[in-house]
Amino acid sequence: MTGTFMTLIGFGPNMASSPFVWVSREQAAAIYTKLKESGDLNPALAPKPFESGIAIPTHTGERDEEFATSPKKPDPRQDLRMAIPIGVLPQKWQKIGDLILFPEGSFSGRKDIDWQAVAFALKVERIGLQATIAEDSSRRSKAILLYGDEGEVKHYENGVCYVFDPFQVMFSPGNITERIRMGEIEAKDEIIVDAYAGIGYYTLPFLAKAGAAQVHACEMTKASIDGLGKGLTANAVEEKCTIHQGNNQVSMPTLKGIADRVILGLLPSSEKTWSLASDCLKPKGGIIHVHMNIHNHELKTWPEQTKEYFADYSQRNTEIMHLEIVKSYSPGILHVVLDLKMGPLAK
Repeated sequence: MTGTFMTLIGFGPNMASSPFVWVSREQAAAIYTKLKESGDLNPALAPKPFESGIAIPTHTGERDEEFATSPKKPDPRQDLRMAIPIGVLPQKWQKIGDLILFPEGSFSGRKDIDWQAVAFALKVERIGLQATIAEDSSRRSKAILLYGDEGEVKHYENGVCYVFDPFQVMFSPGNITERIRMGEIEAKDEIIVDAYAGIGYYTLPFLAKAGAAQVHACEMTKASIDGLGKGLTANAVEEKCTIHQGNNQVSMPTLKGIADRVILGLLPSSEKTWSLASDCLKPKGGIIHVHMNIHNHELKTWPEQTKEYFADYSQRNTEIMHLEIVKSYSPGILHVVLDLKMGPLAK
């Protein structure tokens, strides 16, 4: 697949800017297929080698890159231009279920747009406008509905169905590679603690794809808990998940010593639950996935420092299994996930 991508690269005037997903060369073929199935792939542009991996152009993402165009393939931006013949158009947007969310500030408050025509052109039922996510611990969506009915969406990704209200709950397209990675882990018969479960970003892949026996999902936001419950039902795994509603500083101590694996999926940092996560592991040990936003220059130092923290606190032999670079969060800042393997408790 990597060789195929190499032959698609072009230079010169037939280039266009697009958001993208960065993946390793080994993952490129699988992620390309998943993006195509989810509708987030930008088929008008060709993937290309980028930063020792592959950049696959998408309709949504946190940063842009130049890609060679594929003129024979459809471009939804052309469809959008047919619906809105004049004015500046956004170059990217997020598609979730039957909804398109345009970036905050798009269309400059114009009142002359036929949103029904836009929905028809882009083959969706609803149109919305993104807004800055709430800065409190809820990370609540503040998106605005422009056309269609309010309410939940069903979003299918890598064989997993997510159910949530996009006007109350955030859903990051840039984390698709991590959601897929969690679903591909061999977790058969494992007990997992998801410390920041949300709508089931990682809980659902572990249950629906990876074969986990049970997930203890900690979440404090009602809208997310509602979405998680519906997602569990939609994937027929509701019997395998226990939802712990409320502050995980209270719920996680009740889960001491039960887990084979703990997910710490909070940004910019999950550090306040590191010790609690360590305590959740079974005496024989287990794995912790530590999400974090770090500066580029910390790529070599932060993993080792984090490993030492867990080793010192737990008095377990701790080793780094893998460092996953999920996405560029902002200029100079990376969203990473550190996989730590922790051994038995010292006797």
